[in-house]
Amino acid sequence: MRRVEAEALVGASIDEVWELLDDLEGLPRWLPRVRAVTASGPAHAGTLYRERTTTFGIPGLRDWEIVEHRRPTRQVRVAFDGGLERAIVLTLEARGTGTRLHAEVELRSSLPVPLGLVHEMLATFGAGPAAHELVQAVKRTFEDAPR
Repeated sequence: MRRVEAEALVGASIDEVWELLDDLEGLPRWLPRVRAVTASGPAHAGTLYRERTTTFGIPGLRDWEIVEHRRPTRQVRVAFDGGLERAIVLTLEARGTGTRLHAEVELRSSLPVPLGLVHEMLATFGAGPAAHELVQAVKRTFEDAPR
């Protein structure tokens, strides 16, 4: 398993940040790579959603499931495609009037060793920037626009 992490101190309350992250179909409004999201319903454990993305001009499609939903502190989303399981663990912690947002991406390949290790390592090249993009996009959403 490989892991990449990113975090930011966001100038918004923990409830405001949670609401932004919980609005699955609203992801395209603030997360640059996401073009469209279709969800099976409101965000909770068991919610399924399909995310259409564009990365370096290449369209992508990924199905996700929210497997843990502990309002307002922790959410875990999992996707499996191309022999790779991706888990995004979002952790929120109130810090004064702001929120510490921590995003951890865990990558597990189903390929046999040593191919699986190489598969996971290569996947970190996309997962690292994506984790940083996520936390920075949340930060920009609240800090770059008047509320």
